[in-house]
Amino acid sequence: MTITPLSSRVPDTRLAAAATDLLVASSTATLVNHCLRTYQFGLAMADRDGLAPDLELLFIGAALHDLGFTERYDGPAPFEEISADAAHEFLVSQGAHRARADLVAEAIRLHVNAQTAKDPRPEVALLSIGAAVDVFGLRLDLIAPNVTRRIIEEYPRLGFTAAITAIVADQSARKPDSPLAQLDRAVGAQLLAAAPFAE
Repeated sequence: MTITPLSSRVPDTRLAAAATDLLVASSTATLVNHCLRTYQFGLAMADRDGLAPDLELLFIGAALHDLGFTERYDGPAPFEEISADAAHEFLVSQGAHRARADLVAEAIRLHVNAQTAKDPRPEVALLSIGAAVDVFGLRLDLIAPNVTRRIIEEYPRLGFTAAITAIVADQSARKPDSPLAQLDRAVGAQLLAAAPFAE
């Protein structure tokens, strides 16, 4: 039996390729793999729940949702706002329809909010869910272990939990009123410490 690489589910479009190039050019390998796992975990949950997201929009949202954590884009605003604005500007510059750019930006802007998992737009909900699976292990028990294993084998974690813990601590110290800092003070730190991944 031939096992098809998970990367085959990445949309073969010009915009998806350009988003990948931007992700790789601006992010560490650890962050790149997190973004790609976010997409794959989002897809796994879509498969489980019978959802049919626009794969190009979901992929681009996942690929660009953490640009605000990178040296290239970091600034005084909350990271999700920076990421959303950068993704929107990128998509418009690439000739994407503004409504599609708006949806990607909104998905990124909202992904740190727990209630976003219930958003009726699958691209918005699945970006938030996919990121939460990979960062905290939330809903990991709903995904078949062999699927999780394949995702991590294809996109290794590379010490992601330690890396994101340091990033969140830095962001929280510099932006104490941001949604990320509020989440970290509430439950984020405990959830990160309990993330069920071997690294």
